[in-house]
Amino acid sequence: MRAGSLLTEPRIGSADSFGGSHSRYYIDRMGKTFSESWHRVAGLKAQLRPQVRVRRQYFRGERWYLLHDPYNNQFFRVRPAAYAFLLRLGPKRNVESAWKAVLEERPEDAPGQQDVVELMSQLYASNLLFADVPADTAALFKRYKKRRKREVTAKILGAMFARFPLFNPDDLLERIKPFSNAVFSRWGFLVWIAVVVWGVSAVIASSNEFVAQSRRVLDPSNLPWLFLVTAVMKTFHEYGHMALCKKYGGSVKRAGILLMIFTPMPFADTTSAWNFRERSKRLAVGFGGMIVEVFLASIAGIVWAKTGEGLTSDLAFNAMLVGSISTVLFNLNPLLRFDGYFILSDLSGIPNLYQRSLKFLRYLAERYLFGLRREISPAEDKTEAWVFGFYGVFGAIYRFVLFGSILIFVWDRFLLLGVIMGSVCLVAWVVVPMGKLVNYLVSGPKLHLRRSRAISSVLGIAALLFLLVRFLPFPHSIRAAGSLEAQQTSALTVGAGGRVVTLLATPGSQVAAGQPLVRLEDPELDISRREIEAQLTETRTRIRKAMAEDPASQPVLQGYLDALEKRAEELEKRRSSLLVLAPHKGWWVAPDLEESIGAWIPRGASIGEIVDPDVFEFRVQVPVNRVPQIVSAVESPARVRLDGQPWTRLEVRSRVLVAAAPESVEKRGQESEKANAEQPSFEFRGVIEPSDDAALLHGLAGQIRFSLPAQSLWLQGKRLWREFIEKRSRA
Repeated sequence: MRAGSLLTEPRIGSADSFGGSHSRYYIDRMGKTFSESWHRVAGLKAQLRPQVRVRRQYFRGERWYLLHDPYNNQFFRVRPAAYAFLLRLGPKRNVESAWKAVLEERPEDAPGQQDVVELMSQLYASNLLFADVPADTAALFKRYKKRRKREVTAKILGAMFARFPLFNPDDLLERIKPFSNAVFSRWGFLVWIAVVVWGVSAVIASSNEFVAQSRRVLDPSNLPWLFLVTAVMKTFHEYGHMALCKKYGGSVKRAGILLMIFTPMPFADTTSAWNFRERSKRLAVGFGGMIVEVFLASIAGIVWAKTGEGLTSDLAFNAMLVGSISTVLFNLNPLLRFDGYFILSDLSGIPNLYQRSLKFLRYLAERYLFGLRREISPAEDKTEAWVFGFYGVFGAIYRFVLFGSILIFVWDRFLLLGVIMGSVCLVAWVVVPMGKLVNYLVSGPKLHLRRSRAISSVLGIAALLFLLVRFLPFPHSIRAAGSLEAQQTSALTVGAGGRVVTLLATPGSQVAAGQPLVRLEDPELDISRREIEAQLTETRTRIRKAMAEDPASQPVLQGYLDALEKRAEELEKRRSSLLVLAPHKGWWVAPDLEESIGAWIPRGASIGEIVDPDVFEFRVQVPVNRVPQIVSAVESPARVRLDGQPWTRLEVRSRVLVAAAPESVEKRGQESEKANAEQPSFEFRGVIEPSDDAALLHGLAGQIRFSLPAQSLWLQGKRLWREFIEKRSRA
């Protein structure tokens, strides 16, 4: 992921307010024409630094100018009116005369005084503007610079990462440029398509194995390999960005290590791609990392599908997972400020989407909640307004859920690190925003005429939210994972070892009670039976002879005969058990038995089971700490949704809570419950109401939902928090 994609975006700042719709910016000028800080900059003589390069770009059919300082790799995008003002700056003209010249030439979209102050402050702080600054004006710029540093610090706290540049990769990229250009060519694209199609087909053909192995990805034994593979894949990801940036004439001056959620990842600074005029080239650089990762993931998928269990298969599976699912969830996701965010900005032609969305939400609050009617919307039209509103709200929710999930994941495995991260998040997400809000309400200059309304509005919203959360009843339910099982099911085991001769009933068919299913044979058993029969005949003959000639030996021979007869009975039972019968009616489930014809099956081995489909139960393993909740919900309405059948809503009829042996958890393969296997537990069983819309299969996983009486969010949150703490305190 590019450094520009993570930390820095081309600075656009107040220049967003310059140019565009005449009517809109007439109102903008009326709101920002005069500034209390104007006297500090009006007499300044300033100009762009000589090293600043200017390039023209188009977004959504509108012209922009990109200012670029190649020495510190700073970017700043401005509108034509702002650029017209900057062109008029120089050693022979001060700021005020330049502003008046633009005002006379472009009365419809000329910047206001406050806009000029903010523009010059940002350019000066970015080292793009040279000015002979007096002491009081320097203080103004210094305050802005401090504010920028606070914003950067807040972003670092919020994102929980730090960046460490290590070297300049530009010379290396120049040396391997012929190879990179050959890789990212038309022929390379054709190879990419062929490999991706092959890899996807191979994984789809082994979908069952993929699902089974994906459940073991976070096993402690696999985590070191997962981290190693992730680092390697992300290194190639950065190569994709750098190679395409270099291919189109850009430069990459910095590369190093990025600590993301305390995990080392590579990064490369390809922000020079913002200098490209063609949007297609900027998009290509944005997609470059994902192109390489998907290609490597496809190769890994082919290797995984062709190899058996072992280290090679595990490494390939990790690479396939990291290069496909993670790159879609993170890099391609526009709600996070990674590659997908900048790709969306380029595709939509809306620069600085994140900052402008926040400004738009603030504008809505100030204009419609606080009554500041002269505030100007950052959105140029209704389309942008909808985009900003949607992105600002859902982006914030998604980031909160994502980082909250990461925090819980870290807390589960590394308690101390989780506490540190939780403290940082508490400060960054709660303390700092609340402090800024209080400071804004108490001393914000914008609210000097509307402060009472603003404070009362915020307090009123807070009170309303408190009442809604504390007292308003909301639908309340609890969910639990479990499995669907037939109420009557019998496992079929072999009573005597033997070789499978024939299948008397086809697996998957419905059978009757006592119906023959499988016939086995054991040649050694037949030999033993013949030997016993011969010994029985001989012993009976000797007993008859002893009755006439040696009556004293008859008791000994009779005892020997009894032992032989008992042995013969055992052999007969073993022989009869070679014919496996159905213990009751139902479906015969034996998926791989047809492949075992001619194979030897040892005594006690399982060859399938008989499942009676008439009555199914949904069973849930209940830990001790959740028993009171389940007990209180046993008589409440309950519905079951089966995995793979999201449309199903199966009613639960009779239900019961019984003590359960810990091994029953492992028997049904509930991986998530194995940690509680040694603890006392109970099992909930509910009879399922049949439905024509659902396929009821023995062993199918799902979730049960108990509908409880409505309860306030406050009480529901207390229960969830208590469960959260109890679960982690036991761990």
